Amino acid sequence: MLLQNRLITGNKSVSIIRALLLLSVITLLFTGCSYFGMSNYEKGTIFLKDKKFSEALHEFQKVDPDNTNFTNAQSKINYINGLLAFNDDRKSEASVFLSKVLTNDEYYHDSQLMLEKINEANIENDLQSQIDELKNKKDTVIIKKEVNGTPRGEKNPVDPVKKEDLEISRKYVSDAGGMITRFESSYQSAKDAPLSSKSDFSRSLEVTYKEFNYLKYTAQHQDAGVLELKKLISAWMNKRIAFIHKLLSDKTATETPASAPLREEGDKLYTAMINQLNKVKKSI
Repeated sequence: MLLQNRLITGNKSVSIIRALLLLSVITLLFTGCSYFGMSNYEKGTIFLKDKKFSEALHEFQKVDPDNTNFTNAQSKINYINGLLAFNDDRKSEASVFLSKVLTNDEYYHDSQLMLEKINEANIENDLQSQIDELKNKKDTVIIKKEVNGTPRGEKNPVDPVKKEDLEISRKYVSDAGGMITRFESSYQSAKDAPLSSKSDFSRSLEVTYKEFNYLKYTAQHQDAGVLELKKLISAWMNKRIAFIHKLLSDKTATETPASAPLREEGDKLYTAMINQLNKVKKSI
């Protein structure tokens, strides 16, 4: 009787093991069939949407250079590597990868948002370092010798108003820089978007423009370079918005001879604005 019970128990265990093995085989077959006939690029995009980054990278790296999706695959490889570096707080490395994501990539906007955060963090760190340096700086004591050889000490105090104005100017430039990045990202998305979704990006541009107008520069003695930057940013944003509005009014997704001048003027203003931004950062 005892032997019989053991045999029954053993048979049940074998049955359970067989059932689990069969289930595993069915699962593997189902998973394999779900990707059957797909290209490496297509499988990579699915893995990426499911946040399976290692699997996605593996598939994208298998796309041949002569494949029509090779450039898109490389863009997504840069996005994944940039995202992983960003999450690991390797900001410099992340910037290199994220800046290579194509403008027509569906992850371009996410890449620009991460780049904006990196840029804001860098500006904030630089600003804080400069503020700390100013706070820790002691009044300079200049030792002079009179004719009779007796030293005389003179203090060179830091003007508190100038110090506060400098901090206000740097904060304004930092905030404006973040808005520039965000606005340009939305503009590029609006420019490349189909007509049906251009209006959504147009609203995003207008929101950022309003935010910029609400950004006040309150220094008592306002820096001429910062004022010039403010003027250029406003003109640039206006021209970018006018270009997108022209596309919407003409009911076209792409640039036309009528809208081309607006785009060209916006590009010129963008170049002038970035040059002024870099100039101001060095001077304050």
